[in-house]
Amino acid sequence: MKNWIYYNHAILPGNAPHEQADLEPLRTRSIWKSEKGLVLFARWTSEFDCVHETSWWYCIKDTLFDISKLKAKRRYEINKGRKNFDVQVIDPGIYIEELYKVLREAFCAYPMEYRPSVESSEFVRSVENWKKNKRIIYGAFEKDSDKIGGFAVLIEHESYAQLSELKTMPILEKLGINAAIMAKICEDYNPQIEKGYYLSDGERSIFHETNFQDYLEKYFGFRKAYAKLNIKYRRGVGVIVAVLYPLRKGIRKLKGNIFKKLYAVLLMEEIVRGEKD
Repeated sequence: MKNWIYYNHAILPGNAPHEQADLEPLRTRSIWKSEKGLVLFARWTSEFDCVHETSWWYCIKDTLFDISKLKAKRRYEINKGRKNFDVQVIDPGIYIEELYKVLREAFCAYPMEYRPSVESSEFVRSVENWKKNKRIIYGAFEKDSDKIGGFAVLIEHESYAQLSELKTMPILEKLGINAAIMAKICEDYNPQIEKGYYLSDGERSIFHETNFQDYLEKYFGFRKAYAKLNIKYRRGVGVIVAVLYPLRKGIRKLKGNIFKKLYAVLLMEEIVRGEKD
């Protein structure tokens, strides 16, 4: 099944945000067949960058980055980051231990309810995949110590680049490390954006709230490209969702990863229903 990706019991389109998903596998029901696991629902978007505001969006940057046009406070934060960190494209294989340390420190700042755990061997495989798939890795080096304090991973496509990951040591955030990394990325992609390319931080976050996309909008000129969210459930799953839907507020309060995932599905169902009203 081309252009669809299995993720966490869901099947998602692998096309660019601005491209229409191939819905033929839904019509033939082949979409429910995956060697990687049980598919419970398919999720896709349509009407990318529509003129009306919706409850679903992609966070994108399709305008040039110009620090001189920012407010003084934001210029200060970015310049502080530049003063403290040197950001450059790196070969991740050379810095595996340093990058893994950054990842662990970053995860330690996550709330316990959704704090990931990544073993060293698993991270090594991730780095190998980065190199195999030609990911672009930015490393932020502390100017005082020349140690890596953060990194970003970008996936380049023909018409856009996906900001796949950005991890920094929490202790360095007050020194402007995130600002330094994002400013370097935006500046590097200015020539391509001028030709119609765009950067994407992905879709709205469902599993946990984050203010990172708001940060990208305020400091770096990202914006919400609104879209319509669509969901199709496997036979029988839709009935369960309908039964649990009225209980979603109570489910949200329950502890445990299974309830977190269940609430995420019910929240998406709420968004879909809201668009139909």
